[in-house]
Amino acid sequence: MEQFTGKVAVITGGASGIGFSLAKTFAAQGMHLVLADLEAPALETAAAQLRADGADVLEFHCDVADAAAVDALAAATFERFGTAHIVCNNAGVGGAPGLTWEVSLEGWEWTFAANLHGVIHGIRSFAPKLISQGEGHIVNTASLAGLKGAPFMSAYVATKHAVVGISECLALELAMTNAGVGVSVLCPGFLRTRIAESGRLWPDHLGPNPMPEDSAASFIRDLVDGGKEPDWYAGEVLDAIRTNRFFVLSDPAHAAAISARHQEAVGGTQPTMMNLA
Repeated sequence: MEQFTGKVAVITGGASGIGFSLAKTFAAQGMHLVLADLEAPALETAAAQLRADGADVLEFHCDVADAAAVDALAAATFERFGTAHIVCNNAGVGGAPGLTWEVSLEGWEWTFAANLHGVIHGIRSFAPKLISQGEGHIVNTASLAGLKGAPFMSAYVATKHAVVGISECLALELAMTNAGVGVSVLCPGFLRTRIAESGRLWPDHLGPNPMPEDSAASFIRDLVDGGKEPDWYAGEVLDAIRTNRFFVLSDPAHAAAISARHQEAVGGTQPTMMNLA
């Protein structure tokens, strides 16, 4: 996709972090925006800021873990704009941390519902429309952790590996059917977002919040604080959509982590620690 002016971009998790940076970047290209987020106050604030800068914005309160809610998001998008061109399945959480055998079932359920099912719902709700018009681009947010494992992050890593795999399958299917729809999968390392504060999004129906303020969380926060700004990364995503680039890393150095994993697979060796910094 080379021209963006007048096109429609849908962004889940759009009120903060990567999502909000994508919204600002797309707005600067003259695109109409559909901003979806679970946090209503933050969503209203983000939409108001974008409008103040001249953007045309439809905000939609949405829990991407709920398939019906994402269907409603698609319906609202098509009612307002008649179409969509870029769909960013971006909403997600940092996941329930801990030793793999100690993560609660509720922690697994929460992480999978937000990070994996949210992407699945977005594809099912929007891909048919993009295919029918023969134009569009789907952007799925995974992680560097979708390409290489890391300790104490098994739930998160599992969902992000799944997002990468689904994105690869989707890209192959769209190419084989000449659908005219591109796919990019985002695999950033740590960016300066609120991912370390994901516990704030824990749903009440799953019981007590298991996300304590512990040393592991502090470690993650330090890595986040040392990362790149999401506004910079949004520019990389825009370029990936323009050039139909599939993998989008946040640092060329991260390719070494991917290469290391491939060598481990070929050699059958034990996995090594990923350099999260």
